[in-house]
Amino acid sequence: MPRLESAGRLLRRWLTSVAFLALLGVVLGAVIGSLAIPKPNVAMITISGVFIDQEYADDILTKLQYAREDHNIRAVVLRIDSPGGSASTTEQIFLDVLRLRDDKPVVASVGSIAASGGYYVAAAANSIYAEPSSQVGSIGAWSSLPTPEELDEDILTSGVFKATGFSRQKAAAHLEVVRQGFVEAVRLQRGDRLKLTEEELSAAEIYLGIDAFRFGLIDGIDTRTAAIEEAARMAGLRNYDIVELVIDDPPFVNLDDLRSQTGLAPAYYYLHFEQE
Repeated sequence: MPRLESAGRLLRRWLTSVAFLALLGVVLGAVIGSLAIPKPNVAMITISGVFIDQEYADDILTKLQYAREDHNIRAVVLRIDSPGGSASTTEQIFLDVLRLRDDKPVVASVGSIAASGGYYVAAAANSIYAEPSSQVGSIGAWSSLPTPEELDEDILTSGVFKATGFSRQKAAAHLEVVRQGFVEAVRLQRGDRLKLTEEELSAAEIYLGIDAFRFGLIDGIDTRTAAIEEAARMAGLRNYDIVELVIDDPPFVNLDDLRSQTGLAPAYYYLHFEQE
């Protein structure tokens, strides 16, 4: 009997040791696995200032492409604090945000302002959040008109509109096409959420965040933190890290000079002039 009791004790100790080692293996495996497999990320991209400079726009486009191609980034938050920029750079950014949205959720978070081109970019996101006093809207465009063709003793042109491209009247017609494109983009992206008519949108009014929410220009009044949480929820994430894809500050743009510019070729802008 003593030998049987001793064997029983040894067996119990052995089984206890095996159970402990198995549990230890599971714990170590989980720890090693968590270290080897990084948590998914929600990326933050801040778009600020006036985006007229192409180099600045290219930096934004590069970060959007990186966010789209990095498989560990599962969702993106665009922090927008901008009155807009040129029509060309705005449309480039808008289209690339749409491409990004095809692959992963994109949520826009408005700081103090997302007006004109700033709102154009925000409209490409799945959803938009703003603060109660954020400035939102200014859905419209403006243009500098071409200088009338004049006789120049140093430069000869082979056609009436060779230097300007078209007449001042045609420039105005082109501006209307640009405006319509902006309005249609907003109507398409906001869909049934939008409570403003085309005529009301075309007035290019600025709305405070609380009114922008009432009219369906944004989806909620909340903070950047809420936008991050919403992006993570849309991506099905519960445990994630936040990474910031840093964009260099935009170059200074003198809006007074821009407003008073004239030249041969017209330029088109989705840009709201803030009062100083």
